[in-house]
Amino acid sequence: MTHRRRLIMGGLAATLLPRMGLAQTAPGKVPRPEVAFRVPEMNPAVADLVAQVDPARLRADVDALAGFGTRWSEGPGYGAVEDWMAASFAEAGPGGAISRQPVTLPAGMVRNNVLWGDPLDGREVILLGAHLDTTSENPAVSAPGANDNGSGIAAMLEALRILSGQTFTRQIVAVGFTGEEQGLIGSARCAAVATQQRWPVELMVNLDMLGYRPPNPAAPLFIEYDQGNATPANNAAAGAYGQMAVALAGQNTSLATAQTDIWDSDYMPFEAEGFPCIGLYDGGASGPPYHTSGDVPDLMDFGRLEQATRLLVAIMATAAELA
Repeated sequence: MTHRRRLIMGGLAATLLPRMGLAQTAPGKVPRPEVAFRVPEMNPAVADLVAQVDPARLRADVDALAGFGTRWSEGPGYGAVEDWMAASFAEAGPGGAISRQPVTLPAGMVRNNVLWGDPLDGREVILLGAHLDTTSENPAVSAPGANDNGSGIAAMLEALRILSGQTFTRQIVAVGFTGEEQGLIGSARCAAVATQQRWPVELMVNLDMLGYRPPNPAAPLFIEYDQGNATPANNAAAGAYGQMAVALAGQNTSLATAQTDIWDSDYMPFEAEGFPCIGLYDGGASGPPYHTSGDVPDLMDFGRLEQATRLLVAIMATAAELA
């Protein structure tokens, strides 16, 4: 996660939206049908999927990612990190073709976003993203990035394991971004391709730090959604999906939630291209391990990561319209 501005919108979420029909067409963007849904009632089928989240698998993925020592995208060992991401996507389950999207970093080397799924299979897309790279006070030597952002990658993989065998009206596509810590380089490339190729992105969901252990155990998980920024036409849809996420958190997790705008992570280039965006964030940018070589698994709260992943599964299953 880049150094982020945090705008907390006054306490815990309190207001849920009624049924909404929201025009989402932004100038020059792919027209999308109106979003029309109710804040969901408890769905037993979704609850069954949520119950499959396995904390042991989450821990194993975070340990594996931190075990690289550094995932600095300018480092010579980053190719092995990309290979791990591709192999982990392939093992996550059926239905997701694996591809790589070249990205040129400011230092000149070419790295890759790694994608799971086909955004042009004919269905609307629920795009799930998390950044794979890390930084620290000395990223060439040590940047384990357990929470930032091994936690987001682990949650994404666990959601795919659970959801990949299900049938959805919409297509789920997942991407592990490179170059986030160099200024959202990978996500900017992906968002530009999405616009150029006219990916029918209904919603972009970003994961950036989900396992911070806060001083106050009752601290909320932040549900972020676009509230302005570059393209106003996507605000209403993002707000509706954000309120959907708040409701799903109450139904499927033990976490309190608070709402914020989106800031300084990989959803920003997608918002600028006109796509509705939401995100999950744990407040970890204010913690001592942030962007240091001390961001290691033993300092994380894996119980909170499990709860955040439960929410992610519920969001994806609901937004993608479980058949």
